[in-house]
Amino acid sequence: MLLLLPTFVVVLVSLFVRYSQAVYVSSLNRRMGRRGLGEECSTPYSPDENEVMRATFARTKSRRDGASSQGYEFNVNVNVVATNMTYDGGWVPDSQIEDQMTALNAGYKGTNISFNLISVKRILAPVIFETLNLPDSPEQERMGSDFGTLFRSGDGTTLNINLIGFSTDDETYGFGLPPTLYTEFPQFDGVYIRFNSLPGGSSKVRQGSTVTHEVGHWLGLWHTFQDGCSGDGDGISDTPAEASAASGCPSKRDSCPDQPGLDPIHNWMDYSDEGCRDSFTPGQITKMNEAAAFRISLPTSVTARGAKP
Repeated sequence: MLLLLPTFVVVLVSLFVRYSQAVYVSSLNRRMGRRGLGEECSTPYSPDENEVMRATFARTKSRRDGASSQGYEFNVNVNVVATNMTYDGGWVPDSQIEDQMTALNAGYKGTNISFNLISVKRILAPVIFETLNLPDSPEQERMGSDFGTLFRSGDGTTLNINLIGFSTDDETYGFGLPPTLYTEFPQFDGVYIRFNSLPGGSSKVRQGSTVTHEVGHWLGLWHTFQDGCSGDGDGISDTPAEASAASGCPSKRDSCPDQPGLDPIHNWMDYSDEGCRDSFTPGQITKMNEAAAFRISLPTSVTARGAKP
């Protein structure tokens, strides 16, 4: 059984700053674009960023070939952001974090990639818990930058899982930013997850698969339904084209009948129901290993705060 570290850091934070659009320009928004409204995952797609990844990963191919036989293990920091010390306030119990790590490693079994929990930080910050979301506006980028500068730990090889509440009227369950953003925006690096979507949580929609999905974005993957039935899709040749995100577990769904293959409803990067998603394709695994090689090639001096743990 995975044992969590016995000591937790409880940080009392009052962040009630009003962020002014007039004095702050969202540079990350210019690079990545805005998220789709009403999406379960608010990770935006950027064709330009996809090309940046292709070129960048090609340059780190030699490092990938040298390390791939040993596999990639990423250290994990979990930041539990809460509005109070109750479950409904975001104070996720240790057991759910432990179960989430088990589910995450199970989801990545066979990919050459694994994850090792090294710290859990608990933070009382009501404004962050209730309003932090994808940094696609000047206000959100400033808030996210402040949060990351204060609480993100490690360098580009460290996965930070940030558990937050999002807004009560938001359908978002999470988002994750692609690896090539790290050198310019290290303070945002990581995945951001609705706290009640962990295994054993109160969500009726997700029970652990959100983290697996968002870590896929952190390792360079896009949604399987990207660009619908036309265009380059998610850029992976062995993920069949899909007109739109799947819901439920629609066996034999074929939303792009003129394209080869049935919809990839069992893929972690779709929106199918809990229990329906269970796999990555070989092409996705290759790309995630390319992203892993890129992350370990980053200078350890390029950090959001502090040194590599």
